[in-house]
Amino acid sequence: MSSTTPDLRVRSPSDVLREDHMRPHAMSPHELARRMGLPVGRIRRVLMGEPIDLECATRLAVVFRTTALYWVVLQTEFDMDQARRKHEPGGVGEL
Repeated sequence: MSSTTPDLRVRSPSDVLREDHMRPHAMSPHELARRMGLPVGRIRRVLMGEPIDLECATRLAVVFRTTALYWVVLQTEFDMDQARRKHEPGGVGEL
């Protein structure tokens, strides 16, 4: 989905991680944590919506054979969509 289409929500990086990467490989949070060398609690927080930082993006890229930029762009597009929606009419604030 494109962040330039106002009616469509940009998928969160956690949704993309879960649905497009973990589910097809039948990968649990424990398995992902093991492969990434991170505590499972960190993976669970990411799956609950905690932003993906550069370190996490780099480790995800290795596990899923993507690039770190892929994950960073997903997070940035999601953050920009959230900010835009916040400032839409009926949102929390105005630009």
